[in-house]
Amino acid sequence: MGNYSNHYSGFGGDRYMSTEEQGVVQPAGSGDPMRNNVRFPLRLKVRVQTDSRMYEAETEDVSASGVLFRMREAPDVNTRLSWTMTLPANHTGAPSDTVVHCVGRVVWNASSGEWKQVGVVIDSYRIGDGA
Repeated sequence: MGNYSNHYSGFGGDRYMSTEEQGVVQPAGSGDPMRNNVRFPLRLKVRVQTDSRMYEAETEDVSASGVLFRMREAPDVNTRLSWTMTLPANHTGAPSDTVVHCVGRVVWNASSGEWKQVGVVIDSYRIGDGA
């Protein structure tokens, strides 16, 4: 039986969706401090800004506290980043897409061939269309 900890409010009324229904990637191991939130596999193209430059990136998964980016070049650990994501309504259950402006920092990075995986913690975010 699935984990029903995530609430969904949609046209069919309020109910709890299993993590399997949501396409959720569960944290690997309950004691892993880097993965203490449910992660949603979501591929979004974004531009990530640092103090010195812009990076092209794609999200691999997103949680309430962080994002795993895939990038050709990786900013150094502890680099402060800002980016905007548009979360599709069909993933959030909202009536329309949700724009989220985020500020965070790189906590780890790793190479995987020509691509880099970049783990980022979200320090703050704001929901809305304005910059």
